[in-house]
Amino acid sequence: MAEQPKNPIDADAPLRIAAWAPQPKDETAIAQNRRLMGTARTVAIGLTIFFVGLLGRVYQLQAYPDNQIVALQDSQIGKAEVAAMRGGIIDRTGRVLAATRIGYRLFCDPSHIVDRSIFSETVAYTLGYDPVEIEMKLSGRSHLQYVVLDPRMSDDKVDKFNAIEINDRVPGIYIEPITVRDYPQGSLAGTLIGFVGREGKGLEGLERQWEDRLVGKSGSYKFMRDYKRRRMWVTGRDFVPYEDGENIRLSIDANIQRICEQELEATIKQFHANSGQIIVMQPYTGEVLAIATYPSYDPNAFGDVTDEMRRNRPVTDIFEPGSIFKPFVWAGLTEMGACTPSERFNTPNSKSWLMPNGRVLNDASAHPDLTWHEVLKYSSNIGMAMGALRVKPEEIYKIMQSFGFGRPTGIALPGEIGGMMKLSDHAGALKYSQGSWPMGQEIGVTGIQMVRAMSILANGGVMVEPRIEAWPLDYDKDAVQPPSQRVVSRRTADATLYAMRDAVLDGTGTKANSPFYDSFGKTGTAQLPNMETGGYHSDRYMSSFLGGAPVDKPRLVVGVFIKDPDKSVGHYGGVVAAPAFRNVIERSLIYLGVPANPGSDTSTLGTEPYEIVE
Repeated sequence: MAEQPKNPIDADAPLRIAAWAPQPKDETAIAQNRRLMGTARTVAIGLTIFFVGLLGRVYQLQAYPDNQIVALQDSQIGKAEVAAMRGGIIDRTGRVLAATRIGYRLFCDPSHIVDRSIFSETVAYTLGYDPVEIEMKLSGRSHLQYVVLDPRMSDDKVDKFNAIEINDRVPGIYIEPITVRDYPQGSLAGTLIGFVGREGKGLEGLERQWEDRLVGKSGSYKFMRDYKRRRMWVTGRDFVPYEDGENIRLSIDANIQRICEQELEATIKQFHANSGQIIVMQPYTGEVLAIATYPSYDPNAFGDVTDEMRRNRPVTDIFEPGSIFKPFVWAGLTEMGACTPSERFNTPNSKSWLMPNGRVLNDASAHPDLTWHEVLKYSSNIGMAMGALRVKPEEIYKIMQSFGFGRPTGIALPGEIGGMMKLSDHAGALKYSQGSWPMGQEIGVTGIQMVRAMSILANGGVMVEPRIEAWPLDYDKDAVQPPSQRVVSRRTADATLYAMRDAVLDGTGTKANSPFYDSFGKTGTAQLPNMETGGYHSDRYMSSFLGGAPVDKPRLVVGVFIKDPDKSVGHYGGVVAAPAFRNVIERSLIYLGVPANPGSDTSTLGTEPYEIVE
């Protein structure tokens, strides 16, 4: 039997099976792959650890930074102050008495000076300085980069600096803006307002008294620096806004203040006096419209101020008032019923009278058989003592206390004192004081106390609180002001005013009489105490006048106090102080628009003296 051919499929089957069979493994490739996978895992784990550590370090730097890092951070974050402007001081009508403005400081960088030998002369010639002063300020400071040549340039020097072309300016000299306290009215009310020092702090007067109110609160902001310490941006969340100081409105009227200062200076010079003061007050509100002192000063030039100029005399200086004190004791005795205006006193036809305790009292003129009204009109020491002897000395003391003497008035002025007043426990001393107090001896007062006391009589008998700050414009005095303390009845107050009115008409104060306004008042001529030997000087006086106008409804109370006038020129209060009182009353009431007496022609006074301060 012939051999059968092989099935092709069968023949190929082994081969096909061989092709499908698993190939032998490449151990080298497998090992390589394993190494790559291990390396990748290692790198991944390393990167994970690195980033976790980095995040941890960031957290540690933020939450618990090292001291060196903190210092580095702080050096990259800067903080700058935004200065608040000091508040202004204005008068009752809004006229500016003190304000803060932008000024300029002149300084130089010695490292930029090209020719030191001619620098001082060039600056002096260009801007108007003393070359010697410039050289002295540079002496020994050539190693510095900032030397102040003028801490506060005047406006004309700033104008000269700005007028110079940039290319023509002296190398090394510059100006920078600064805040400057300015007093646009010059010396007006200088002693009252005071001044601010170079460091911007109030040093005298109201500038010092109201420092906390005027200074304001500075703001601040933070900013980032680059590696060269240059500012990059401001961090808004750390910005603290500033608050400017408070603007304070005084009760002072700049025009009335100027009138008083003019009249005071003229009186001081005419009578060669040592010093003086004039105070003007509204008797119903207690607002002080003027408080003038002499000598005074210009706060813009506070470097030239002496201690004598700094004293605000109406609140710091005490003096024996003399006869201007009589109206208050007179009113108190009248209020008590111890004396009545129409009753007559058996005053002697002599200038002298012997008190029951053996003390001799003297009058300037003999006035026999005076009424109680005339005792005040003619300023009789004898008549006042006769009235005072009707009550106990302690009652006289209470009268003085009721008018506010012996304690500060409470006016918001620095350095106020309460005067001097003592109730002795010795019977003999009390009897002596009983004759002294009614004529203004053995008591020390201030000018503001005297004007406040006269305001009590002028407003109908009510105590007022002196104010140097004006009432707010929307202030309802009737609704808010506390109940006033009544000192004497209106009837007693009016009786006292009309006795003082007669004193001006034909008593001791005729030189205070005005044809335009019916004024009232009282003269005073008190001997100055001798502080070295005791007793009193025989030729040195405090010459005063205290009163107001118009008598039917007083608008103003004025006190004029002139210390130590030259006796050879004049020393009586009716001669020295009364004319100044009259001028202040006339000028001030005309300025305020108060109608003059019917038929009087105020145009005869002229208009030139009534300069308006703007």
